[in-house]
Amino acid sequence: MPLNVLFVPSKQISYLLYDETTSELVAQYATGETKSYRSVPASWFRQLQLSDNRYDDFVELTQRIVKAPQT
Repeated sequence: MPLNVLFVPSKQISYLLYDETTSELVAQYATGETKSYRSVPASWFRQLQLSDNRYDDFVELTQRIVKAPQT
């Protein structure tokens, strides 16, 4: 299945949606805001699925994406 939904036990984020086909991670915030992250490796999403603290790991992973050099 190319689309994966991951619920995050957080007041800030309702859920994460990962599209395996496009490698895009979408965060749906409780405020209604949606933010997309492109070129997210499937291994990162699997790490979030297995995490005991999905919110903190999501923040850490997205900070790495933002800081990564653009190619």
